[in-house]
Amino acid sequence: MSSTSAPYGFRPSFHNSGQMRPKAYTIASTYAASIYSGDPVKLVTAGTIQLGTSDGTRSGTTDGISLLGIFAGVEYLDSTGKPTIAPFWTGGTTGTQIVAWVYDDPETIYDVQFANPGTAGTDSVQTAVGAECDWRVASPGGSTSTGISSTYLTAEVATSGQFQITGYAYLITDSATDAYVNMTVRLNESQYKAPVNSVS
Repeated sequence: MSSTSAPYGFRPSFHNSGQMRPKAYTIASTYAASIYSGDPVKLVTAGTIQLGTSDGTRSGTTDGISLLGIFAGVEYLDSTGKPTIAPFWTGGTTGTQIVAWVYDDPETIYDVQFANPGTAGTDSVQTAVGAECDWRVASPGGSTSTGISSTYLTAEVATSGQFQITGYAYLITDSATDAYVNMTVRLNESQYKAPVNSVS
C-alpha cells in the first residue's frame, strides 16, 4: 500500500462525540455526474447536492470551492418505481424520492490517501500536519463494483485548502516517508463553517 497508489476517497474515521452519522439530502433526477462513496460534494442553490467542483462535473476545478461534506450513498425509486439502494449515484439516473446521504459535520475526521510530493524514502509528510490541501478530481471517479471513490489529496496549497491535515500513518504499514501515505483530515472550506488558516 505505501508504495502503491490505491486511493479510496474520504473515509470517516473519528468524531469527538463518538458518533458519525450521514444526513439526508437529495440529488436532482438525471443529474449527469456520477458520485461515489467518499467523494466530496457541495450544496447548490436548488437545494440539491452535486460533486464538489466549480461546475459539479469531473472536469471542474476545486480551488476555492466550499464543500458540504462527503457522499455516503443514495436510495431512490427508479423510473419503473423499483426501490434502489446504492453506494454511488450513476450519472444521468432518472429517479424519484431520491435520498442522498452525506457526512456534513465539519468536525468529522476522515482517512484519505496522500501522494507524498517529496522524494519517496527521504521526505517526511510530518511537515504536512496542519497544512491544507484540495481534493483531486479522479476520472472516471470510482468503482462501479464497490461504489468506492478513487479520489485523494492534492499537494499542499498555500491558502484556503478544502481540507486540513490533522495527522498521518495511522495504519501500521505506513511510514512518514512513503510515496503514498494515509492521512487524516478535517473539512476546512465547509459550507457550514468558516475556514481557518494553515498551521504550517
